[in-house]
Parts: sequence; structure tokens; C-alpha cells
Amino acid sequence: MTSATIRADEPFEVGAAEGWWCGPWRRPRNNSSHEVGSIHDDATARGLGFRGGTIAGSIHMEQFLPLLRHVWGDPWQQTGGLSLWFREPSLDGEPVQAQIAVEGGHRRGVRMVNAAGAVVLEGSASLSLDGQGAVRQRMQQMQPGAAPRILAQVQSGWTMRGVRTRIPRADVLKRLDIITECRAELAHADIQGVGLAPLSAAVHAARAFEDHLPIPDKRFVGLFGAIEWQWIHGPMFTETDYELDAKVLAVTDSPRSEMLWTEVMVTSVLSGRDVARMLILSRLLKSSSPLWQSEVFQR
Repeated sequence: MTSATIRADEPFEVGAAEGWWCGPWRRPRNNSSHEVGSIHDDATARGLGFRGGTIAGSIHMEQFLPLLRHVWGDPWQQTGGLSLWFREPSLDGEPVQAQIAVEGGHRRGVRMVNAAGAVVLEGSASLSLDGQGAVRQRMQQMQPGAAPRILAQVQSGWTMRGVRTRIPRADVLKRLDIITECRAELAHADIQGVGLAPLSAAVHAARAFEDHLPIPDKRFVGLFGAIEWQWIHGPMFTETDYELDAKVLAVTDSPRSEMLWTEVMVTSVLSGRDVARMLILSRLLKSSSPLWQSEVFQR
């Protein structure tokens, strides 16, 4: 067995307030601030009306894991789900707190708040397969709206099958310094580099389908609008081959964004079993694209 140097786990104490189990306040880091031209880059984000470069929603997901274990134990990482709608972007180092409802059985409300009391994200968590998570319910309420321009060639029902992906061990080692709940088991791997992958790395690997989307003009800035992650036979591991089947469920519209809803099934190449399912909402900001620039300028 080999292991990497890992920082000491910060203490995780669960409190309670007004019907919520509350985790400790954490200060997540923006690990993508170096990606010039992305929503995580300060200059780009400010130019689009944000306070600064935003933290990826997948990093915030890590902060819920100890709370989910507190409520349901280790089985959550085998069959559990986490369905999050991102409402208020947070910036590098800003304090946030994850919360899960005390009541609710096998499905419970979850949210994250910042120091000012604003809800950064909200949604639901479940112990078992959930076909009506908060994000899926939200998608069913959305309307097509204006005709897409960035996504003009991406139709509902578009599919891509057999996309190979894996989680490099080196990627996980980089994440250990920035994910808020750095569990000791993440540092261990066998001689081939096979070890437990954090949820944020699993989400990143499941997005490999995005390179195949028929979007000719890629001059736009995107960000997560929502992520629903459902374990089927979890967890996922580093240096292990997975296959993705992706399907566009809907293309909708908001005043600021074209909204792409895609469902992705993650299957183990070795066992042939479905490992996880992801429903992801990608917001493509109209003001960042030349295809919308004149209209946005006039608003």
C-alpha cells in the first residue's frame, strides 16, 4: 500500500438549530482561479456582473459528506443521493455552513448558508435511489423560452454513448488541499494508484461527455446551475476505467442563461455495473457570447 501526505482532518462537530443538523463553518477554496476566461477567474467573473471568481459547486458538495454520514452512515456512499440547486455564488475563502434537515426519513432537505444568512444552495438528499430529487423536480417546472443560439444544435434527446473516463490519482492529490472535508482514506491507494475518489473528482470525470456536445461557437462562459448525484453501486475509484452514457433531457431558457439539462450514467468497465447517475444543469451565460451580445447590451 502507498499513501500520500495529507493534512490533519479538521474536527467536525454536528450542531442543531431550528430543525437542521449543522456542520462547522468552513472556508472553501477556489481551486480553478487560474483558469483565465472562466467563471472562476476574478476578472472574467466581475466582467459578467459577479462579485469575483466563483467556487465550483462540486467543491461545496464535499462539505455535506460528514453530515450525510451522521444521518445515514457509510451506506450513503453506496446508494445515496445529493440533489443541489445553486442559488448564490460564493468566493474563495468565504465562510459557509452545510445543513441537513433533522426530520424527513430517507429523503431530507439540505442547504448551505453563508455568514450573512443567505442560502448559497439548497435541495435534497436521500439514502436510496430517488427519482424525484430537488433538481429533477425543478427541471420539470422549466419552460423552453427563447430559441437557443449557443445550444442551437443541441436538441432534447441528443445522446452520446460509450465515452471513456477515469479519475487520475494525481488529480485527487491536488484536491486534498482544497476540499473542506479531507477524509484520511482519500490519501491511500494501492501500488497501481487505485484508491477512493472524492465526490468532486467523480463529478468532474462524469462531465467528460461535454467535449462531444455539438456546440460550434465555444466563446461563452458557463457555470453549474445544479447538480444531482445519485450513487447506484458506489463509490468511485481512481485509476479505474468508467464509461459514460449521456442524454440531453431539456434545453431551457432564463433571462441571463441558456440552460442545458443532461443526465449521465456512469458504468464500471470492469464489472459492467452502473455506479452512479448524474443530472447536471449547465448555465451558459448569454452576455458572454457574441451570439447574444447585442440583445444583452440593450437590456
